[in-house]
Amino acid sequence: MIAQPEEIKPETSWDVVIIGAGPSGSIAALELARAGKKVLVIDKESFPRFRIGESMLPHTNRVMERLGLMDRVRELPHVVKLGLEISFGDGRRDPAAIPFDRMLGDTIKETFNVRRSLFDQMLADAAMEAGATYRFGESVVSIDHLARGDVRLQLESGPIQANWLIDASGQACVLGRHFGTRKLLEGYQNVSYFEHFEGVDRPSGDRQGFATLAMCREGWFWMIPIDEKTTSVGVVLDDKLARLIPVPANQRLDWCIENCPLVKHRLRDAVGPKKNQVAGDFSYTCEPYAGDGWFLVGDAAAFIDPVWSTGVSLGIDGGMQSAQRIIEVDAGRMSASAASKAYGKRVKRLRSSFLSLISNFYDHSFRELLVSGQSRLEIDAAVVNMLAGEIFEGVPFRVRWRWEIMRWLKEANRHRKVVEWIRPHSLLQSGGIMLPGSQSGVFRGIKRRHRGQPSWQPS
Repeated sequence: MIAQPEEIKPETSWDVVIIGAGPSGSIAALELARAGKKVLVIDKESFPRFRIGESMLPHTNRVMERLGLMDRVRELPHVVKLGLEISFGDGRRDPAAIPFDRMLGDTIKETFNVRRSLFDQMLADAAMEAGATYRFGESVVSIDHLARGDVRLQLESGPIQANWLIDASGQACVLGRHFGTRKLLEGYQNVSYFEHFEGVDRPSGDRQGFATLAMCREGWFWMIPIDEKTTSVGVVLDDKLARLIPVPANQRLDWCIENCPLVKHRLRDAVGPKKNQVAGDFSYTCEPYAGDGWFLVGDAAAFIDPVWSTGVSLGIDGGMQSAQRIIEVDAGRMSASAASKAYGKRVKRLRSSFLSLISNFYDHSFRELLVSGQSRLEIDAAVVNMLAGEIFEGVPFRVRWRWEIMRWLKEANRHRKVVEWIRPHSLLQSGGIMLPGSQSGVFRGIKRRHRGQPSWQPS
């Protein structure tokens, strides 16, 4: 009888298992593999894959340089991002420039926009070169036990065991759903519609590479150049108001573009699909962010509105921080409880800081100040520091006091004209949809002015 070769079975024991092969998972895998850890990364999808979130913060450059990956980034088709411009969707005013070179202090004053399928693949390749193992098309069936030194998962391919688990599963929130801790943030139930286009009219001259934000009453648009030809275009709307748009969800981006003069003009010669992709359930948290043998990183920990392009940069920071905590605990330099506490504190601080920035963006008085072009005491420069996300290691005093003055001006502008009061453009009214009375003030930030009079009235 001829002996049959034994079937080669996959390894089942690991130092660290990471769920999710996106930027946060791959950065963690790279750090851990370089430290000699036996790392398994699993992902239910296969690469390459489409992902939104192509615009970075300067902190991403800092992490890429630290990990020796910036040269690889430069080799990818990308656009150097030197700032952004912001305006109202009516197109009646030139967009206000927010250049990163206005930032106060000696800090990184540029970053990049890149197609996520290429960026994510580059990070995964770097982690595999360092020794991490990747299994694509692999899903978690169940979490059977979760404790440091005894993590047991049931995968579609069979059981595995590890000392640590990092959940980088993005909005799938594997551990958050397992624990039942995923909670939406009240007042931020938005939905986005997005796609890639070619031939979009882009900022030029000293604004070349700038992302563009166009603000409307019901939400806002992004237009982000990601390579020589391609521009990522999307709109974020209040979910309740989006449901009033009289076309299917996968056609609402085209409808919104048609009813926003600024964006319609920029896309007048653009080529792209008529049907769009959709993402909902914006802004949630799965706190606590770390525990006995596990960490939540990136969108698996929390997700906040993408207006300031925080997602990938927060994910990369979380991936690096969680990996470093594991390395320190295993080396005996830190207790497991202290590592969990320190990591959770950092994620909570950053999330809270960025959520405050986002809350200001949805305040119409703040928007009026932002586009006014008026500034003294370098207040506008401090605002650029904040909007560029240079808060990962704390906010310097020279930035903090100026930012507080901006917040004070925002409150004053509600009641007395600090800058021009601007009536926001309404997509729905432009499209012939009259808002029911109960929904006329759904959009956050619509405030009544002094003497009890609103700064604008519905048409």
